[in-house]
Amino acid sequence: MQELHAHEKVEGIYGYRQMKTNMNRIFKKKLQQKLNHKRIYRLMKIAGLQSVIRKKKKPYKRSIPQHVAENILNRNFKAEKPNEK
Repeated sequence: MQELHAHEKVEGIYGYRQMKTNMNRIFKKKLQQKLNHKRIYRLMKIAGLQSVIRKKKKPYKRSIPQHVAENILNRNFKAEKPNEK
């Protein structure tokens, strides 16, 4: 039953691998033993729990700039007064 609460807590994102690490943190403190990933997978299957598969993010493509600003300062950053440049 505890995996059901943990699954609801993370809004169904956890699969059996992340659920295993989460459950082992809980059970290691209380029962002094670890749970196998196969047991977690089997319990999740019985309870009807499945992870939500998130969409893959597309890699960023660099584009050619359409307009390049003119170099007015020409690496001359010294100013006589504030707010001059």
